[in-house]
Amino acid sequence: MTKILIGVIGSLILVASTAWSQDAMYYYDLGVRSTVTREKIRYFTKALELNPRLYSVYEKRGRLYYYREQYSKTIEDFRKVTDMDPHDSEAFRMLGLAYVEEGYYDEAIAHLTRAVELDPKLTSAYSHRAEAYLLKGRAEEAIEDASKAIALRGIEPIIGRAYTTRMKAYKLLGQSELAEADYNKAYTMDPEHYDYRYFTVADALASDASDSDYINATSARRVGLVAMIVLLFVVIFKVVLPAPDKRDTR
Repeated sequence: MTKILIGVIGSLILVASTAWSQDAMYYYDLGVRSTVTREKIRYFTKALELNPRLYSVYEKRGRLYYYREQYSKTIEDFRKVTDMDPHDSEAFRMLGLAYVEEGYYDEAIAHLTRAVELDPKLTSAYSHRAEAYLLKGRAEEAIEDASKAIALRGIEPIIGRAYTTRMKAYKLLGQSELAEADYNKAYTMDPEHYDYRYFTVADALASDASDSDYINATSARRVGLVAMIVLLFVVIFKVVLPAPDKRDTR
């Protein structure tokens, strides 16, 4: 009788777990099909509540968190991924990126190092580790990693970013000619990065600022330019247009 009871309970547990798994996949599919980031995260979260072992769901949700700049949540999700698969180089790369954004440069370097150990041709891992080294003030190592990223090639924005990091490292070491050469390369590879069109090379080399600082500076310049144009129009119209007749103001 005991054996029969155990068998029945086991069968019920198996059926329940299968049902939960099916429900989890239902929400996973909803998340994949959704085009709204907030909804995608909600569906993926529901799927993980029903089945916490869905490896790819942590990965997808973690990327969404990263692009929403929720870096601590990115770290939580990708730590789950690396726990389940300690050989996933991309997961270690994403952890490194999130740690850079959070300002934990030692942790970023450690995870990006693991990423390139697992995949020595992972260009962006070298590029972002170079950035972490630079933010730590380790210019020589930043140059070495940026040079590796450039040599490996890859999509142009990543290589442009590597040239940018190496430019800053050369500037930190007082090697202005090399810095200027990398500035020109960075502009060629990724002209939208930092909106170089609104900078002179002197502006770029004079700053040790982060990407966000460059972007903020560019935005401020644009706002100032717009303000000047508006002021100019006000002056022109004030001069050209006749003063209103008092009779028109009644």
